Amino acid sequence: MTARYALDTHTAALQQGRLLISVCAACATPQFPPKARCGHCGDTGAPRWIAAKGTGELWSFATFHKAYLPDFDLPTPYVVAVVALDEGVRVYGNVVGRPTAELQVGAAVRARFVIDRCGPPRLTFSLDDEEFDD
Repeated sequence: MTARYALDTHTAALQQGRLLISVCAACATPQFPPKARCGHCGDTGAPRWIAAKGTGELWSFATFHKAYLPDFDLPTPYVVAVVALDEGVRVYGNVVGRPTAELQVGAAVRARFVIDRCGPPRLTFSLDDEEFDD
């Protein structure tokens, strides 16, 4: 995988409980995942990585009733979502903490991280009005 497409920086940040997104090095347009060519200015150089606030809104979601990966630790059913981050990009993750019936497109969400030393880190989201122990 070329540096232009590599997600190693993103994945390493998730392992540390941080959310990084790529931006064009030439014009600073946010884009995630990194693209071969910036859609705004056409630059083909490697992107820069910036910290995202981890807040956004639920753009779309679906409820899965089967676990498709053997080491997936969320009980079924679980929600897979596309979240539009405040920085202007969309990312995938799971929505946790609420039944599907209580979720609505456009709801405010914030990032949470599932860090398991035996597997890859996972990005999850919770409705932004929930209380958490940080």
